[in-house]
Amino acid sequence: MSDLQLQGLRKTYGTNVAVENLSLDVRDGEMVAFLGPSGCGKTTTLRMVAGFVSPTAGTIRVGGADITDLPPNRRDMGMVFQSYALFPHMTVRGNVAFGLKARHVNAAEVPSRIADALKLVGLSGYEERYPRELSGGQQQRVALARVLALRPKLLLFDEPLSNLDAKLRVQMRHEIRSLQKEVGITSLFVTHDQEEAMTIADRIVVMNVGRIEQAGTPDEIYDAPQTRFVADFIGTANLIPGQVADGRFRSTRGFELPLPDGAQASANEIVLSLRPEKIDMVAPETPESVVATITRVTKLGSTVEYAVTLASGDTLVVQKQNRSDRNNHEVGGQVGLLWSRADARLLP
Repeated sequence: MSDLQLQGLRKTYGTNVAVENLSLDVRDGEMVAFLGPSGCGKTTTLRMVAGFVSPTAGTIRVGGADITDLPPNRRDMGMVFQSYALFPHMTVRGNVAFGLKARHVNAAEVPSRIADALKLVGLSGYEERYPRELSGGQQQRVALARVLALRPKLLLFDEPLSNLDAKLRVQMRHEIRSLQKEVGITSLFVTHDQEEAMTIADRIVVMNVGRIEQAGTPDEIYDAPQTRFVADFIGTANLIPGQVADGRFRSTRGFELPLPDGAQASANEIVLSLRPEKIDMVAPETPESVVATITRVTKLGSTVEYAVTLASGDTLVVQKQNRSDRNNHEVGGQVGLLWSRADARLLP
């Protein structure tokens, strides 16, 4: 069942098109992440859903009801911003209570709603503290509790973890995901962080220049990209330009391979996409392997990244787990490369 329906959304500012013909159904209780580079339209889309920006065209429906022209305060949504937007002169209790009073919630319900929301975010006992007495993660939890206390129909996140340090970001995104599952609120999460989107979302909507490039589960987006933009933007991918000729893929430098599984012949220029971790490094004399020369070795902590050059001059990146018993390849050495045809994809 669709809880949120976006149909043909378009937003222009003069001659500039921020969002173009965006349609999406979000299921009840689903967490959907909008992911893309700066200026791709993801935040504009979120602000249209929230009612802060009016669409130039298209409709927004929640539970089947058209809310396109409703003001923000009548949309029954809660929004968590990049800045915590806490009132410094108010305690935690006062900050959480503020939204309830603004929504004219029955005064008798306010204490229990505050207590329930703070318990959900793990801040019971912090009611009388001021924002200046809290860490960044705790302040973000207060901002989340303030929204949860409203018991909204939809929960909207606008890059809420951008101001946190890297370690705290990882912790908070797991907490937000766990909390969202627990309360079951349909949620939209805007981020430019690929790892964040992969971790937190049921589905990812990858946007580029105002349009949806691809929408799917994290596994679908990563393992089965439909365009070279998605393959290149999500994680790391080897993208080799070429064409299909005589039932084989031929790179522009002359490197030939059998077609990937399910690939369709095309006379147009395409790219072969292959993830670095899908490539095995074997002895160069291994049958059916592609011989390559190692040109760079970079240790990335838990992984080792190898840049290799094929006889054709094409270059690939290979990533392997950093294990002392396996990573003894050096610059200038030759290796054989093997990968499953199912892991390679031809993209327009």
